[in-house]
Amino acid sequence: MKTKDKDFEVTETVEVSPEVEENIGKNRFKLDSAKRNLKTRLLSTIVLLFLLLGFVCCGAIYTSLKTSNIGNPEIASYFSIILTVILTVICIFEMNKVMGFKFWYYQVLIITISIILLLFPTKYSLYNFSFYNELNLVTWLQSWQFPIIITVYLLVTIVISVSDKRINTKNALINFIMTLIIIFALKAFSITSLSLDNNLARFSFNTIVWIWMMMILSDSFQYLGGMRFGKTKLSPNISPKKTWEGALIGMGTAAIIGIIFAMVFQFVKPLQNFQPLREPMQALGDKTIALEIIVYILLALVFPIIGLFGDLLFSWIKRVVKIKDYSNLIPGHGGVLDRMDSILFSLFILFIFISCLPV
Repeated sequence: MKTKDKDFEVTETVEVSPEVEENIGKNRFKLDSAKRNLKTRLLSTIVLLFLLLGFVCCGAIYTSLKTSNIGNPEIASYFSIILTVILTVICIFEMNKVMGFKFWYYQVLIITISIILLLFPTKYSLYNFSFYNELNLVTWLQSWQFPIIITVYLLVTIVISVSDKRINTKNALINFIMTLIIIFALKAFSITSLSLDNNLARFSFNTIVWIWMMMILSDSFQYLGGMRFGKTKLSPNISPKKTWEGALIGMGTAAIIGIIFAMVFQFVKPLQNFQPLREPMQALGDKTIALEIIVYILLALVFPIIGLFGDLLFSWIKRVVKIKDYSNLIPGHGGVLDRMDSILFSLFILFIFISCLPV
């Protein structure tokens, strides 16, 4: 049974795949269904990469114009923030939909609170860009304000779940936690892409490129490696198509390319101002270059694992509510959350990291 809502389609059946049981351990590229699915996924991936390029380029343009002191760089920052808000709305809409908050008034209420949480600053030292520069955050921003908004959101979620018997309380709490993960992840995107220090990127938009590149490589090679060499199921109750062989191939490929990418920006002098996590990594490099290199290697090894955990987390939620995809917005991939699960969780961890920095 399927229910449709404009451009979104939520499938109310458990994700099952007869091919997994019968063909696990075989070269599934020989299957006609696999060939068709691969072609669709490739075309969708190409379109997504172009959209991603435009999205990330906003931060690159802003940083370049700000550093060169030419033009009006704030236009790029506003454009980046607007795109981030749009992406937030789509992600929260999908999550609300599958967790039972389907009615338009629930959607409007939760999405409105989500946008407030997305835009509200958490630490004034991280928000020295765009319109935040005009808000004089240092004079009024307090550490208790953001938790108050989160508490209000939690109370709204509880009230809705108690008053509407059609919404499971467990699902409501999952929805609350997952929307916070999405919001913090996209806050990390804006902060990392746009935050400056003396007209130099504090963390560099290249951090997003680095992490997102590793997630794309990991996801893609997990899929390709699993299709060709997959034999041992990774988590049959959560994501039956994933295999340990595919996971190791995907994460290994992502880690190797991630290390090479980081080392290029580490050792090529003209690129050093754009190295991933520029400010904290250069602070380590001032003590010892070896420590900086070790941290880059560790991060390149850890982030693909974080991405895999995020993928499994979002897949587990689909299992909880018995759906195949979050929506059918992207042919061959499902919804935005189906495609961005690993990067969202990785950016969520990135947000925790940059928020814990002493400055």
